[in-house]
Amino acid sequence: MAFSRAETCEVELAAGKEAPMTEDELLKRAADLPPGRVGQLQIADRSYFVKTVETHQKLRLHITKGDPVKALAREVELLRAFAARGAPVARLVAANATHMVLADHGKPVEKLIRHGQVDDALLRQIGAALADLHSRDLAHGRPMLRDICYDGASITFLDLEAGASLNATDRDKARDVLILIYSIMVTTNANQHMARMVIEGYRNAGTDSVWRATRRRSRGLWWLQLLAMPGVWAHRKRGKTRSEMAAVAATRALIAAI
Repeated sequence: MAFSRAETCEVELAAGKEAPMTEDELLKRAADLPPGRVGQLQIADRSYFVKTVETHQKLRLHITKGDPVKALAREVELLRAFAARGAPVARLVAANATHMVLADHGKPVEKLIRHGQVDDALLRQIGAALADLHSRDLAHGRPMLRDICYDGASITFLDLEAGASLNATDRDKARDVLILIYSIMVTTNANQHMARMVIEGYRNAGTDSVWRATRRRSRGLWWLQLLAMPGVWAHRKRGKTRSEMAAVAATRALIAAI
């Protein structure tokens, strides 16, 4: 993929308003960060999220996850395409073959929930934001709570990876809904009220056809619930209170009840 040439970024340096920083300069700062898949870049009073191309140490990962350079390039393309349709995704500030720099969009919702910093209105807003994305014929692919940020006003989706779609069907969108509800169940230890608030926010956006597809997909996942059972028993034996295995059954039960 051919990335765009250097573009001006509206960044104010700590010494005051100096010459605007170019895209290339910002990417150089990103490359100077300590090694790691993700990082944070702080320039004056502005914070940026930096994502670096993955390094597959094992052949198995290269086979299952594919070429990491192509994966990063695809995510950059998807971010631009989603943004062009007005979807609530992270703003891409700069990108090259090894790094991409995104605007800071607040804290991950997963962290806010674990610190008790969410209310019903925010939960409904999360559901409505996913419905907004779906209304543009888009699918995120994996809207886990750790990939959703809140800055005090807006919901933003991060990490558009393999499952993202620019021509999403109801089935694709239903997968998003299932994953989001499942993520809530894992994070909150199957708090049905919180999950119901997110579902309410989603359904209020007038997405009955997607909800019907969600129920169909959920019913078809009986085999996954069976596969998860040994893990559920193992977690219970160890006294594990938050179980991603048990969340499969909890997710299916809640969807069936609505």
